[in-house]
Amino acid sequence: MRKKITTIVIIAVAALLLGGAYIWYSRTYGNAGAITLNTRTISFEWKDTASDYNITGDYLWSRIKELMLEQGDDGILIPSTYMIEGRLTTEPKEESGIYLLSDQALLMKAYVRDSDRFSAVTLKNEVISRLDVENQSISEQMAWLEGYVAYYSAYGTSEDYKNINDMISRLFDENGMVVSSTLSAASYQDSGFVSTTELDENGLGNSTLESPAGTEETELYSFEGVELSSVRLNLIRSLEENDLLPEGSFDRNLQLVLDAKAADDIPLYAYAYTTLEDGTVSYIYFKDTAAAINVVDSIRTMRNLAEVDSLPQDSFNWVKNNMMNLGTLYDEYYLVTGQTDGEEAVDSYVDIMYIGFYCDDTDLYANACSRIGSRVATYASSPALSMVYRSLDDRYYFVARENLEVCLAVR
Repeated sequence: MRKKITTIVIIAVAALLLGGAYIWYSRTYGNAGAITLNTRTISFEWKDTASDYNITGDYLWSRIKELMLEQGDDGILIPSTYMIEGRLTTEPKEESGIYLLSDQALLMKAYVRDSDRFSAVTLKNEVISRLDVENQSISEQMAWLEGYVAYYSAYGTSEDYKNINDMISRLFDENGMVVSSTLSAASYQDSGFVSTTELDENGLGNSTLESPAGTEETELYSFEGVELSSVRLNLIRSLEENDLLPEGSFDRNLQLVLDAKAADDIPLYAYAYTTLEDGTVSYIYFKDTAAAINVVDSIRTMRNLAEVDSLPQDSFNWVKNNMMNLGTLYDEYYLVTGQTDGEEAVDSYVDIMYIGFYCDDTDLYANACSRIGSRVATYASSPALSMVYRSLDDRYYFVARENLEVCLAVR
């Protein structure tokens, strides 16, 4: 009798455990739809080319985690920049204290690439609880959505699936187009193209020919629109293929981006677009400076096109010619002179590295690697050995976006 009772108890407990496990699984994964992503893996040959310029993915990833996370002020979220200690005792390490959604998205992709489930789950929970995702810019939210989808494809639950669908409903309209938000741009006036000599307060002349048109005082105006660089075409294609966006979303967005090219002889792209009351699209070409196209944003748009094998040849040629033939790529293209000028477009080199890879051009890829590699820390005693640095007032600092993008490109 006792044996029979014991057997019944064991069966009952097993049933309860199985039932509990089933309920947990149903709640956690029951309503989760599968998401398959379009990803490209880098071969040894590309990694070997990058290593010729001191860019090694595993070393870089290890240093990023150690310097910007383990030794960071937060420990979970990655700061936008990190400055190492200076030579003087009065120059301690400094962090930006800014935690961008786009940087966390890149960090999430790195964790997924590294199969680090614990860190990925921890990061996801921290972002959702602390960064007020809904009130970030559309561009930042799009970046996080891409990282979140990558996370979901590996570790996601039904709650994550719901969160992703909620984000999609906020970021896209019923036709699968990115929703508008308030942006600002440099105002353009025809008079900006006219060369004149003006008198300053001391009665001295100052010709506008002394600097490129549009670099004088710039006025900004606000409008409702969408940044072209935030139209992440590969993400949109993946969402449509997984029935999360309506049919035709990718084609509509792709055509809208392709139509943003400035002119047949200027294969750069608009900064943003706005939809008029009659439904037609109007492009805004100038971002920070009137009569000048922002090269950094334009190249980021080109990267989005290249990722889906849709970058026009003339745009690719413009990037390659400027990279291969000029010592420095600048961040503004002035319509009057037909030349680039301004600050060095350092932020573009990683995007160009990806363009070279997506377009299967080893020369462009190697050129971008050489420019990035010239700023890789190589001193064995450096706490940032193998990381990509920038300098400011004899101090060295590290940009999360640049280091994570380079890391993801070669791992």
